[in-house]
Amino acid sequence: MASQPSTINAQLLQQPNRESSLISANRRDKKEIMKWLFIALGLTAMLSGCSPSSPAEKQMDGPFVIIQTRFFGSLWNRAHAKASIVSQDGGESFVVPGGAIWAFGDTFKGSRSAEGAPLFAGGAVSCSIAFLADKAKNYPPAFNYLVSSNGDAVSPFEFLPDEQPAERYRIWPLGGIHVNGQYYLFYSLIEVFGNGQWDFRGVGSGLGCSKVALGPYERLRPHGDWRFPVEPTQVIEADGWLYLFGIKEFKGKQGVALARVRPEKIEDPDAYEFYAGASQEFSPRKEAAALLVKSVPGQVSVAWNPYLKKYMMASSSDFDHPREIRFHVADAPDGPWSPPVARVEVPEYCQGKQVEMVYCAYLHPELFRENGRVMILTYSLSLQKAGFDANCEMVEIEIRQQKP
Repeated sequence: MASQPSTINAQLLQQPNRESSLISANRRDKKEIMKWLFIALGLTAMLSGCSPSSPAEKQMDGPFVIIQTRFFGSLWNRAHAKASIVSQDGGESFVVPGGAIWAFGDTFKGSRSAEGAPLFAGGAVSCSIAFLADKAKNYPPAFNYLVSSNGDAVSPFEFLPDEQPAERYRIWPLGGIHVNGQYYLFYSLIEVFGNGQWDFRGVGSGLGCSKVALGPYERLRPHGDWRFPVEPTQVIEADGWLYLFGIKEFKGKQGVALARVRPEKIEDPDAYEFYAGASQEFSPRKEAAALLVKSVPGQVSVAWNPYLKKYMMASSSDFDHPREIRFHVADAPDGPWSPPVARVEVPEYCQGKQVEMVYCAYLHPELFRENGRVMILTYSLSLQKAGFDANCEMVEIEIRQQKP
C-alpha cells in the first residue's frame, strides 16, 4: 500500500498488541511486500465501491469463456465487527467437516462508525482465522472468528521461546488442508530488523496442526526444527498425494513451484518431493526443483472444477497488469498446465479508493455453484491513500464451456 497516514501509524504503535509495530512498519507499501513475498461484505456502496457486474472479460483460446462477472465488494460485515476487526487481507480457505476455514493475514482491530469510517484501536495480529459453515450466508460471509476471551480476533499461532522479542516477528498464513482427521495450516515466519520498508526477511516456513478446525494451531517441530521445505498457498489432495503449490523464483524467473507428499507423511519434512520438470517428474532433492508454470506472479490458487472436468489455477496480478487475475487449466495437478486461458480485471475503484494492485486471488470451490459453472473468488487490494483501511473482496465468475 501507499505510505500510511502518520496519525494511523502513531495510533497503532501506541496499542498494547505486540505485533502492531512490526505490522505498521511492513504494511507501508503492500505492493513492495508482495513483490518480495510472492505468496505472501455487506458494507454500503461507499465502502464496496466496485461495479456490481460486468459482461464477459478478456477472452483467450481455452476450454471455457467467462460470460459474466459480478463484483460483490468488501467482505467486511457484522462478523468482522463482532471480532473487533476493521480490515484484513489474505483469505485462502480449505474445506473442513461442516464448512471451511478461512485464513487471513494482517488483521487490524477496532470498529467502524455508522458511516463506515475506520476507528483503529487495540492493535493488530498478523494472522487470523474464521470458520464459515456450509449453511451460513456466503455474502456477506457469516464468519465465526477465533477470538480471545474478550471477543477480539487472535492469531491461531504462538511465537516460540527463541523468537523474542515478539515485536520483531510476524506469522503469515499459507495454505491448509484437513487430512488424517487433523487440521493443518502452513505459515511463513517473517523477521523485522529495522524501520525501512525493506528491513525484513523471511526466516522460513512451517506447519501448524490442530485437532479442531478453529484452532489454535500448534507449530510442529519434527526433529526439533519447525522449518518445512515448502511454502504453499494451496494444498489439494488427489491420487493418493497432497499437492502443494506456491510461487518461487528460479534462475531469475518467477512462477509456480509444486511439491507433493503422502497424506500420512505430511508432518515429516523429509518426505516431501519436488517437481523437477516434465521429463524428470518428482525428486526428493529440493535443489532439483523446476517451475511447473512460468511467468506466474503474486500468489496462486488451485481447485478442481467438476463442470470443466479440469483443475483451475488462479493467479494474482503483476506490476504491468495490476488489476488482472488470470486463469490456467490442466487435467492433472502436475500438468501440463495451459497458458492463461481467461482473465478478469478488477474495477479501477473499490471501497471508495483507486486500486493500485490486486493480490491474494483465491478460488473457493466450497462456494462454487452449478457444479462449478459459477465460481467464487476473493482477492485483496492495495488501495491508493487508504492507509490500513482495505478489505478482501469477492467476485462471482460465470463461465461457459467451449467445444474443442
